[in-house]
Amino acid sequence: MRLKRHVSLLESSLRHVSARPLLSLHCNRRRFASSAAAYPEQIAVLGGGISGLASAYFILKEFPGSKITIFEQGKEVGGWIKSKRVEVPGGSVLFEYGPRTLRPGVAALPTAQLIQDLGLAQDVLITRKTSPAAQNRYIYYPDRLNRIATTFSDLGLSGAFKLSSSGILAGTQNLFWEPMQAKRPQRLQDESIGSFLRRRVDRRVADNLVSAVFHGIYAGDIYQLSAKTLLSAAWAFEGKFGSVGGGIYQAHSQIQVPGFHSPIHPYDYEEYNAMLAEVELDEELQGRLSPHITSTFTFRNGLQQLVKRLEEFLRQNEHTKIVTDTRIAAETLSGGPKIAIGPSSGPTRDFDFVVNTLPDKDLTGSVTVMVVNLFYNKPPSELLPGIQGFGYLIPRSVPFAQNPERALGVIFDHDVVSGQDSVSGTKLTVMLGGHWWDGWQEYPDSAEGAMYAQSVLERHLGIKDEPDLCHATLNRDCIPQYTVGYEERLKDRAERLSTQFSGRMRVVGSQYNGVGVNDCIRGAWQIARGMRGDGWKSRSTGLDRVTDSREWIVGTWPTWRSPRDE
Repeated sequence: MRLKRHVSLLESSLRHVSARPLLSLHCNRRRFASSAAAYPEQIAVLGGGISGLASAYFILKEFPGSKITIFEQGKEVGGWIKSKRVEVPGGSVLFEYGPRTLRPGVAALPTAQLIQDLGLAQDVLITRKTSPAAQNRYIYYPDRLNRIATTFSDLGLSGAFKLSSSGILAGTQNLFWEPMQAKRPQRLQDESIGSFLRRRVDRRVADNLVSAVFHGIYAGDIYQLSAKTLLSAAWAFEGKFGSVGGGIYQAHSQIQVPGFHSPIHPYDYEEYNAMLAEVELDEELQGRLSPHITSTFTFRNGLQQLVKRLEEFLRQNEHTKIVTDTRIAAETLSGGPKIAIGPSSGPTRDFDFVVNTLPDKDLTGSVTVMVVNLFYNKPPSELLPGIQGFGYLIPRSVPFAQNPERALGVIFDHDVVSGQDSVSGTKLTVMLGGHWWDGWQEYPDSAEGAMYAQSVLERHLGIKDEPDLCHATLNRDCIPQYTVGYEERLKDRAERLSTQFSGRMRVVGSQYNGVGVNDCIRGAWQIARGMRGDGWKSRSTGLDRVTDSREWIVGTWPTWRSPRDE
């Protein structure tokens, strides 16, 4: 297996900043002396989103004799992943009402394993790194699109001048002075991303640039989201070395191996190496999903094609059962190591092990996002002359007059994915709401959402045409918010789970592993891996990362290698 042989090469590129030894992912586990069972006979999975379905799949691979029951409160499984093919004159177009693309890389290896196992490799559509969608990304500020390039050479002098004249780069010169800023007070245990950047760099950098990025990922407010959680490496380095830049410089001076080195938590380093060592892929799929070639990927019939195939596999397996329209109301120890699971109406059942993907409202709040899909039976060259790319994001600093609809960003779907539609045209997605709608008692209906989206497109892009298709979908409480204090709340959650369920209930999902689809699938893979052998009898809660107190290290992130990269 090609990925395996590269693991050992990574070890030489890592040196510890701390003298603490790297420990096993499964260290210090206490065993249940009272249970002699070789495997968990009855397993419950709470929640039928991608986290729950993937957990059931990977656990079934570890324990093919277990009986797994998936409980889903909705009428269908899949969570927020929803794809719909819509007929138009001459063919059809595909709309995504939730996430639409995935990123390749080591973190996507469990997803790639699913793709291969489920026979979906031939339906994978990739967007190459050389494509306009990969190379052109925009931020709208203050009243126009600004192309954001990854390197100065890619941007060019003309592009750099345009960016500078827009004012979007105001404050970025203070990045050079970041090592001179005072270290945070010792009493400061967490702070918002906005506060961290204002303190270390400049508020304008936070408001004009970073807020746009976090609108795109979390639909969240950088003055609420946790720096300790979402800028964890920078937070750790300031705490240890007094500044981010100074810390990286000092840490690099201890490493003699050439290459780019970055802060890594030991747990993440071990997890990535485990994925590289254990996930086996065909050479063709390895090559197609290489992050050196591919920017994003999806499927011919949308991301829901993965969910549907996974659901089909689980329903056909005699050891798994999917129960929909069932809200779980009881989760208690029933004596011994078993957990009693009960619906809101009906008797409880005893299970040896439970995977819980249901949201915990005490841990995080969530934001609501409206996704508006639009299709125009005109080519992009007519509606968007001279504009190609992934789309654009809208920072918090854009004047209200330029964004009264509270849009978060616009995706140019016709550039992002090729091969899903059988007719040509301009396909766009407008994202509305997020943290801007916090505290709202009522949200726009579909007609209002469509009107808002068209208003945004006319003001920002000059599109006055009526769309041939327009679908507005309200996704209530769809993205959890990792707000200030999240890590401490997560530690409390881990302690309560361990005390209450003694390791027989583990949690996974977007509240714990990251809000992306790859994050959730990787979390499911890790849950199953942690159960391997007698691991299911340990006191793990699925939150081993947050309870791992080892210090950050500096090294080279384990990377995906494929035959085409050599």
